[in-house]
Amino acid sequence: MNSGKDDKRRTFQQLNLLSAGLMFPVSIVIGYGMGYYLDKWLGTSFLKIVFLLFGIAAGFVSFFRTISQLGKDQ
Repeated sequence: MNSGKDDKRRTFQQLNLLSAGLMFPVSIVIGYGMGYYLDKWLGTSFLKIVFLLFGIAAGFVSFFRTISQLGKDQ
């Protein structure tokens, strides 16, 4: 009976790792995209870099939260 529970837990951990791995590049793309469109709308040229940095920071925070949560679960 425990092997079924262990299999479910392992599957859940693998899905969390997958989501952590995908969240980082998605955050970067979303941050850059927001900056790009704001630059076009406002006629500026620096917001893509600012929002790219925000996206990188958000990706790191999300990644480390997920990894630390997995460490607590084990």
